[in-house]
Amino acid sequence: MKKLLLVCAVAALALPAFAKSGALSLIPNDAVTVGVVRLADMRSSPLSSTLFEQTDKVSTNGDAEKFLREAGLQPSRDIDLVMVATTPRTALGHDADVLVAAEGRFNVQRLTDALLARGAEKRSNANGAYLLLPKGMHGEDSEERGAVAFADSHLALVGTEAAVLDALANRSSGGTSFTTTSGLGRELTRIDSHATAWAIVDVARASRLAGGPHLSNHNASAQALNSALKSVSTVALWATDSGDSLKLGAFGLSNDPETLQLVEDTVRGALSALRLAAQDKSPDLVSTLRRFTISRTDNSVTISGTVPAETFRKFTREAK
Repeated sequence: MKKLLLVCAVAALALPAFAKSGALSLIPNDAVTVGVVRLADMRSSPLSSTLFEQTDKVSTNGDAEKFLREAGLQPSRDIDLVMVATTPRTALGHDADVLVAAEGRFNVQRLTDALLARGAEKRSNANGAYLLLPKGMHGEDSEERGAVAFADSHLALVGTEAAVLDALANRSSGGTSFTTTSGLGRELTRIDSHATAWAIVDVARASRLAGGPHLSNHNASAQALNSALKSVSTVALWATDSGDSLKLGAFGLSNDPETLQLVEDTVRGALSALRLAAQDKSPDLVSTLRRFTISRTDNSVTISGTVPAETFRKFTREAK
């Protein structure tokens, strides 16, 4: 699963997206994790220039470089938006289908030729044509095969075969109803509508999946936060790049007051630990963290704050 996610992400950076029904209209109704990055919004931002420099380095490695060259792609220039969604195959199972939908500008014929040269096979059904990728792309012993579909010259769909076929069917029917019928989708209104990047997770259902999302347990604060978040129903985080600053936010949802108190206390403790760790090397970051706010309602805990551009650049330089 992890290797397939990596393959999907790399392929998405090398494929098209967006038309009348774009990537966000194809989020599966029963998705348990959804992530979106608006690369077009980041492209002209001085804050994001480092990220794009790192993204372009993908093309300096072996077959990836050759593939991008043959396809005529420059990911940092040609991709406008990437959406990744994970959907369980069964209600209580551990396996999931992964969909990556990318919006941008691409030469479909060159991309198709480059994939065919690497062993992809042409397939089609009532909703459109697609390419079935060679076996073994996400594990030497796996029989599962990924797929790629070019809905048009601006929209590409990459992922497990079932996810791509579902996306083609959903596009033919005018898109999904994720934002109105999905419990997870209805919580999107809590996220900054101008967010440059965001992710939302149905914690209970996502935790059942093999290789599902989880927080690192590299220190005591992370362990405490990971433990607290296991008790909430939904977690989301987002970042808004305004050019001169980076606005950050996150929330956790629960109907249990004790769980919310635990999450609030844990987040406050994690912030204190971050300030303590940064006070010698990054005093500017300490003052920034002090301005983060934590709020609580009867069903949520939210943290938000703004990191000035210079503080962000300094922190990323020191973290290298």
